Amino acid sequence: MQKAKKGQISGTVFVYMFSAIIIALILIFGYRSIIGTKEKVEQTELAIFKNKIISDIGSMKADFGSSKEVSYSIPQQTEFCLFDLEKKDAILENLPEGFNVLITDSIRNNIRKNAFVWGNEIFEPFYIGEIEMREPYFYCLKPIAGKVSLVIEGLGNRTLILANP
Repeated sequence: MQKAKKGQISGTVFVYMFSAIIIALILIFGYRSIIGTKEKVEQTELAIFKNKIISDIGSMKADFGSSKEVSYSIPQQTEFCLFDLEKKDAILENLPEGFNVLITDSIRNNIRKNAFVWGNEIFEPFYIGEIEMREPYFYCLKPIAGKVSLVIEGLGNRTLILANP
């Protein structure tokens, strides 16, 4: 049996250190790419949701008297809120204490946004069209299995939104 020389031992240590650095870099870049992919999926899901609900509201409003139940996929850790902007004062009186400040300010300052998707890392305000709601004139829905459901009814010039029980 031959003894390893000092030069061979230090060379082996260098190879192990280099291998550990390469493995660490691969893990770091892999983690970053997975997180980046997850964020892009959420952005895509949100864009599809916005287009679909705007389309459904627009097509249903002209179809007087008809109604349908709709279901939309939204990111899991978010909340979807709708507001009847014609009832601003009643909404501001009924909002729970500590409600999202950005949404409250938007309503108070007559910003023409009546739908919001928000969560820890997402805040997306948009306008979905002329809508009407019953008292308390707003709904905030959390996704169940990644989906929110509503009943929409055409009123001729606007769409009535009913929260799905």
